[in-house]
Amino acid sequence: MNKNNFKKIIIFFLLVIITLIVLFPVFWMISTSLKTRPETFDTPPSWIPKKITIKAYFDMWLMKDFSRYFLNTLIVSITATILSLILSIPASYGFARFRFKGSRALISLILLTQMLPLVILITPYFILMRYLGLLNTHIALILAYTSFSLPFSTWMLKGFFSSIPKEIDEAAMVDGCSRLQAVIKVVIPLAVPGIGATALFAFLLAWNHYIFALSLALGNDMYTISVGLGSMMGEFRIAWNQLMAAALISTIPSIVLYMFLEQYFVQGLTGGAIKG
Repeated sequence: MNKNNFKKIIIFFLLVIITLIVLFPVFWMISTSLKTRPETFDTPPSWIPKKITIKAYFDMWLMKDFSRYFLNTLIVSITATILSLILSIPASYGFARFRFKGSRALISLILLTQMLPLVILITPYFILMRYLGLLNTHIALILAYTSFSLPFSTWMLKGFFSSIPKEIDEAAMVDGCSRLQAVIKVVIPLAVPGIGATALFAFLLAWNHYIFALSLALGNDMYTISVGLGSMMGEFRIAWNQLMAAALISTIPSIVLYMFLEQYFVQGLTGGAIKG
């Protein structure tokens, strides 16, 4: 066995081990969700359910108002993603195409906001939303999540727009397009991979966020999935099979969105890193 083959074998086994470590929590969630409630408390725990049942997948809808949590999260995540794209696309295009005094400092300042721990912003957000009368509303969560994803979305798309030659814009304007028409009809279609990757980032951020949803959604009717899952952990009773079933179902929209955007995801990330 030569040295190169030996290296390939080592790398292969390392990748297998890493994959198993990453997938183990998913396997355990599926296994637990298919167990009866008494079996989830067995010691030592069983790797494979002794009696496979999907009862937990039906009971979870009755234990909590999970359909309401699901709908709230969809509304907030989709709206925040769309709003983030609407604001970040023109902002990032402006940074990529125009040079003005302080542009570098401004884009760096926008990225710098991502370094602030979100937990220190909870109190200011709560006070602001209470002052505006938006507590316990979809709008409060949409504005919060949009403000979190907007800086990174702008930075990411700015790099992608910078990788598109300026001559393309100029050629479109020579053919009679205005600047806005050139952006909409020519530049944005070329930037679809970057926009897709950015949309996925913004959606997942809103879909999985917990702390702000817990702080700004004060009533059970406004809970998102993350808060709803947390509320399923009672002080004296935890239905682990139902909790795991709910957690698995909550991942479906993220998986479906990733499947649709997978072809754009890697291309968008690498494309945006070509030229900052």
